[in-house]
Amino acid sequence: MQIKVLYFAQLADLAGKTEETRELNRVSPSELYDELQANYHFPHSFKQLQVAINHELSAHETELKDGDSIAFLPPMTGG
Repeated sequence: MQIKVLYFAQLADLAGKTEETRELNRVSPSELYDELQANYHFPHSFKQLQVAINHELSAHETELKDGDSIAFLPPMTGG
């Protein structure tokens, strides 16, 4: 299945892109993040992130489906 991954903030900087399409077997958001974290050396644990699937905040254990888009939203700091 194909999933579009959207990157924001520090994750976009580390990945060197704002989005990509990945070909996956059925996986959970946490399994996908583990793979991305290994590839791009993301500093945050999965539990520190918010997950948005198809532009809506979602539970961490939501099952991904073909054609979904997913964004991992890192903690934000403000000033």
